[in-house]
Amino acid sequence: MCRWGLSWAATHLQWQELMSAKAIIVSAADEQYFTLVRDLFASIRAHTFKVEFDLAILDVGLSDENRVWLKAHNVRIERAGVDVEFPGRLAWEAHKPGFRALSSKLFMRRYFPGYDVYMWMDADVWVQTPDAINSMLKAAAETKAIYIACELDRSYKTFFEHAGIWQVFRDWYKVNYGEPIAAAMTLKPMLNVGVWAMAKDSPVWEEWIQIHSEALQRLTAATDTSFMAEQLGLNILAYIKKVPHVVMPATFNWMTFHALPMLDKKKGVYVEPLPPYAPISQFHLTRPIKEQVETIACTDGTTVQRPLTYRALKG
Repeated sequence: MCRWGLSWAATHLQWQELMSAKAIIVSAADEQYFTLVRDLFASIRAHTFKVEFDLAILDVGLSDENRVWLKAHNVRIERAGVDVEFPGRLAWEAHKPGFRALSSKLFMRRYFPGYDVYMWMDADVWVQTPDAINSMLKAAAETKAIYIACELDRSYKTFFEHAGIWQVFRDWYKVNYGEPIAAAMTLKPMLNVGVWAMAKDSPVWEEWIQIHSEALQRLTAATDTSFMAEQLGLNILAYIKKVPHVVMPATFNWMTFHALPMLDKKKGVYVEPLPPYAPISQFHLTRPIKEQVETIACTDGTTVQRPLTYRALKG
């Protein structure tokens, strides 16, 4: 009894210490992505969490009206600057106006100093349950690892029915990092950088900044393939350099490009499309058209037609 009491007290004290870690969730957007990032913050505000955190955004082209809304909803705003200079930067930013966010998010500790734990969420992510945020912020406060989900799940039929997806990944590595790296990374499940969490003093920060900066210096054209350099760099660090990383459930960063969810109409929640139909915690709208109307199967055998946005679920 005494041992149990001491164990419980120690665990409770540890939890309280973790709860005191100062955390922040950061995203980035321009005016084009504002409706999506507004959904992200609204979906977060709709829940109660076990951990406390602030919200922030890197401004890569927001309008004055956008910034007014964000400030009114207690979202910190900082304009993204030029964090990594490289020869093709101006051409690339003209081709991809929001490109600056890919580098700036690696410097979020400088934009938003004073936090113990940082969590990144792409603008086209939204939160259905608090599980992912609770788990990832708590875990990141305990270790120096990056906590991140990968683009591989039993429901992602692309990886089981179309072998070409692995060749696509290989080509991305070859263009950005060369043939030897591409060969070494073949058939490695892709860690997706749309959602991740990390302590301020994790060694992954500087390693990631370095590999991404070096890749940018080699780029000569603003292409969609080279746009993946930042994500590929993190994967190289995880698989080849073995930086500390922990793979989280796919439901923490559900890739809608690879699998649509099912809808449990009785509970009003989206679930995995295979038994036991567990709720999906966070959606990443990776389909080419973010707000396109989808045909979504329901657990009762019917279907509904709607976009997969947070607004559509709650509207």
